[in-house]
Amino acid sequence: MPHSSGGGSHGGGSHRSSSSHRSSHRSSGSGPSRRIRTGYFPGATRYRYYHRHKPRYVYANYDIRKGRSPLRLLMLLFYIPFFIAIVGMASETFRVPQRLSTDYDTSLVISDYINVLGDTKALENSMMNFYDETGITPAVFTVYNEDWQDNYSSLENYSYDLYVNAFDDEKHWLIVYSQPQEPDENFNDWYWEGMQGDDTSDILTSAKADGFNSDLQRYLTDKSISVADAISRAFDNLTPKIMKKSVDTSMLFPFLFFGGFILIHAYFMVFHDPSRKYRNAEVCPENAPVGAQSRSVQTEQTVQAVQPPAPAAHEESCPYCGGSYVPGRDKRCPYCQSLLDYSHDTNE
Repeated sequence: MPHSSGGGSHGGGSHRSSSSHRSSHRSSGSGPSRRIRTGYFPGATRYRYYHRHKPRYVYANYDIRKGRSPLRLLMLLFYIPFFIAIVGMASETFRVPQRLSTDYDTSLVISDYINVLGDTKALENSMMNFYDETGITPAVFTVYNEDWQDNYSSLENYSYDLYVNAFDDEKHWLIVYSQPQEPDENFNDWYWEGMQGDDTSDILTSAKADGFNSDLQRYLTDKSISVADAISRAFDNLTPKIMKKSVDTSMLFPFLFFGGFILIHAYFMVFHDPSRKYRNAEVCPENAPVGAQSRSVQTEQTVQAVQPPAPAAHEESCPYCGGSYVPGRDKRCPYCQSLLDYSHDTNE
């Protein structure tokens, strides 16, 4: 159905166009928690991995070398509706206008019921240029205030009925101008209203309609410009830029927020793998504890001594590449694979 593209009056200024833009699930399970710590805890295995050419040691109660299951990619199916919504929001935000098809009555209509327009040749040319550019057919009606004020609460409501009775399509843009039958010479209480078909919304966006509204309001307020010339000039200003790409600023922030949230959420749920750095880790057997005190764990039936692991072994730098290695464990440098010489250790 048609909707207002904006309007105005002599005393109230112009108003903006009005347009419409067309359960959580939680799961929990029981099971042993997977833990990684830098210090020992009961049931943990020590692993060694390299970070920036330096060995690092961690303790875990599961095999940290196993990455996430490839089945997690099936979670992408969950995001498909959200990706479709993002594409739809993008098309609403970044508009590339396409000229309307002309499968309807495209005859220009200028109905000057109150004989206020005078010579309409320039107006007809402006309306035709707009139609040629967009495929939207403009129409101009003039009425008296008395024609609608007795039965309608606003010119917008009157213009809606005028549109649906005059046109059986959604591709017209109706401009209605109204003034008193006997206007005051000092203050002509005129009104005007725009009513556009729904099929025109992709071309005649709110932002572009608002620009037209501001121009028409300004020209109508200028007493040196006739009503016909005011409408004609407003069309002439709009036509050269009506088919340019545009960004709907009212949709831009919701699009960026929603799209960014979904993409970041999908990345961390599906693709992000915190254990990637552990894929080349190796189990690091513990030496006998050195200078460590045992600590007791008391239960109702027995007391057992739990020995903490020894601190990380001494590290040295590879004489060939400068990377770190652990003497006595690494026979070759983990980085350049050079054979390491331990003769200096055995002689001590």
